[in-house]
Amino acid sequence: MRPVHWDHAEHARSSRYGKQDWEKLYRAAVLEFDRSRLLERIEEAETAIVRRSRSLSKPPSNHGRERDAIARARHILSLLREAGQKQ
Repeated sequence: MRPVHWDHAEHARSSRYGKQDWEKLYRAAVLEFDRSRLLERIEEAETAIVRRSRSLSKPPSNHGRERDAIARARHILSLLREAGQKQ
């Protein structure tokens, strides 16, 4: 079995871009006024959040604030989804 090599520079790049991706897509969903596009935006944001959550589970795992922000975003997206489906 080969030892695992941790590339800190690569992790920093993926962390920075991953965080920007889910936050950008989350904001787009929250600010979407076109009801016909709302569910699509929510799905895009949820997909990015799941991807980011998976990357945060890898070491180093000192992303408590971002994990909290993700939990809040998931909750708000679920409320938006419910509201969008009722109309």
